[in-house]
Amino acid sequence: MRQDMMKDEGHRNTVESKHADSNRQRGLTYDETKAAEAAFKGEPFNPAWSAAAANVYAGILSAMEKRGMVAVVEGEMAEECLTGR
Repeated sequence: MRQDMMKDEGHRNTVESKHADSNRQRGLTYDETKAAEAAFKGEPFNPAWSAAAANVYAGILSAMEKRGMVAVVEGEMAEECLTGR
C-alpha cells in the first residue's frame, strides 16, 4: 500500500514539474522581437521571420484591434449616457 502511494506521488511530481515547465516564460528571439516592434509600429510583417515571429505579430495585432474596439464601444456608451439616448 505504501509503495503504491509513493508511486502516485512520484507520478504527480513529474506531471507537476512538466506543467510548471510549460508555463515558464522565456525571452523572445531576435525575429520575434523584430515582429513585435513592427506590429506596434504598424509596419508590415517580414516573411523572412519565423513562424513563431508570425504568431507574435498576429497576436499583437489582434490584441490591439480588440483594444481599439473596446475603446470605441466605451466611447459610444459614454456619449449615449451623456446625451440621454
